[in-house]
Amino acid sequence: MRLTESPRTLAATVAIVDPRQADYAALLEEAAETRQARLMFLSTGSEALRLARTESVDLWIVNVDLPDMSGLDLCTILHGHASRSPIYMVTDHYRSSDERAARINGASVFTFKPIQLAWLDPWCPLPQWQHAQSEKAPSRNRVESSTCNRE
Repeated sequence: MRLTESPRTLAATVAIVDPRQADYAALLEEAAETRQARLMFLSTGSEALRLARTESVDLWIVNVDLPDMSGLDLCTILHGHASRSPIYMVTDHYRSSDERAARINGASVFTFKPIQLAWLDPWCPLPQWQHAQSEKAPSRNRVESSTCNRE
């Protein structure tokens, strides 16, 4: 398993499952500068499943297209295993069929690259998964979408 991480002094752990790690260079740089998240990169679904068994992850970002399995299948497995952690499904090329499948498989958010750090900020009012955890579990059949203005 090959992990590339930002510094360990950060609060939220974000696991990014995507064979194209270079697509996240700007996100990694911004996370290192602002210390808002600890990013862990995994290239395959198998690596993600091993990580899910050993570490607590605050947020999963999963590419729809993985080399060893469907990212949508991984979303379903993670949703069952890490039901309190939101799962953001990301794609390189938007397809409405992928968005529908992501909704069905339990994704909290469906988006496309590039990912912005503001979308991952735990103090940002999106998606509403953090606020709902203490009350009622959020509906994972609905993809949340919003924007957050960082100051």
